[in-house]
Amino acid sequence: MNFEQLQTQLTGSLTLADEPHWDHARASWNLSVDQRPAAVVEADGVEDVQAVVGFAAEHGLRVAPQSTGHGSEPLGSLEKAVLLRTGRLREVSVDDQTGVARVGAGALAQDVAGRLADRAAVLGVAPTVGVTGPCLWGGVGWLSRTHGLACNNVVEFDVVLPDGETARVDQQSNPDLFWALRGGGGRCAVVTAIKVRTHPVPAMWGGMLMWPSEEMASVLERFLSLTAEAPDSLNLIFRYLSVPDVEGPPPQLRGRQFAVIVVVNLGGERESAELIAPLRAGAPAIDTCGPIGTVDLVRVAGDPEDPIPALGAGFLLGDVDANAISRLADAVDGAPLTVLEVRHLEGALSRPPADAGAMATADGRFSLFAGGAAPTPDARSTVEATLADVRRTLDPWASPLALLSSAPSGTRPADCFEKDTWERLESIERAHDPGRLILSNRDD
Repeated sequence: MNFEQLQTQLTGSLTLADEPHWDHARASWNLSVDQRPAAVVEADGVEDVQAVVGFAAEHGLRVAPQSTGHGSEPLGSLEKAVLLRTGRLREVSVDDQTGVARVGAGALAQDVAGRLADRAAVLGVAPTVGVTGPCLWGGVGWLSRTHGLACNNVVEFDVVLPDGETARVDQQSNPDLFWALRGGGGRCAVVTAIKVRTHPVPAMWGGMLMWPSEEMASVLERFLSLTAEAPDSLNLIFRYLSVPDVEGPPPQLRGRQFAVIVVVNLGGERESAELIAPLRAGAPAIDTCGPIGTVDLVRVAGDPEDPIPALGAGFLLGDVDANAISRLADAVDGAPLTVLEVRHLEGALSRPPADAGAMATADGRFSLFAGGAAPTPDARSTVEATLADVRRTLDPWASPLALLSSAPSGTRPADCFEKDTWERLESIERAHDPGRLILSNRDD
């Protein structure tokens, strides 16, 4: 195929399989994912995106937009697709009067957090996670129990359509596509920028409480007890954490396993300390909680900031009882997992906003995510089997709907939505992208 024609239209870069930088260009953030597209383009601007879309349509290829490569596991085969990197589109600006932030498709959570002072946006909990991806898949962050899913905090998309034309997509212009892009998985268009609401947050408080992993069952009980009456301002994540004995983590943590509760409260120090007093009564071995700023918010969970080889999967849970706690503790005992996370949802996540997109709420009281290191095929197979065991173990408490952002590879996208919602999404895709040019995660 003559990619030279495409190169002449680009100000960004085009990389093919026989070139020295190929492996770097095609790499996912998850280093265990082996992406092998027909070509990789790193776009410098909207015109590059238009050129890729036009070239792909002309030559029978598809376009797979990707910013950071987080969540790339379910993307599927890229053999007949151009991997379109939007990571260079990182501009961020904030309207001081409305508080609305305009964010390029490649911007990271830390880019937005760094531009805000006494306001915050619904972002991912790790600094190097993109902003656009969570808005397309749903997106749960530290502000979600107060302000809902990330997708329902979007007020506008700038996109390139499958015909190569640019468009503004909002409630007044292209309302059906606006609905579909907010939580529907990124079908029908390539997003080049978004506008998101930010929210006043005069004070924030948070950190981690850590116990030896042997206390996991009792820590889980305290966690669940506190979630039963938590105000919407209080955000809690339980984690079983196995810290590898490698350079990077603090020396006192390396090679050890912990039961951890990550806390963020949208409030002052006295109120926050009173709310988590029941957790501190359990005498944590490590307590890092205190006042935090907007920039700290995307690092408070301590998530990895550099690419790693890993495999993970998640699902939603309803009520969790003592039997589930016992099964969770048994599931991680000796398992090859680096993390097992239970995140409290509810609050605004259970209340659909009047103008909701394709994903209106999170259909569960909790979300669960488990993952492990997968640097080799054998390790990947072992972790994959463990993840399947965790799902079987907790199946009695699982939501009937799969979780679009982290369900195992092979999950049908239709299983992530109610029947009427999925039928509407399919109808909109047929109208806007009948040739299915845009390749999105969990594309069926």
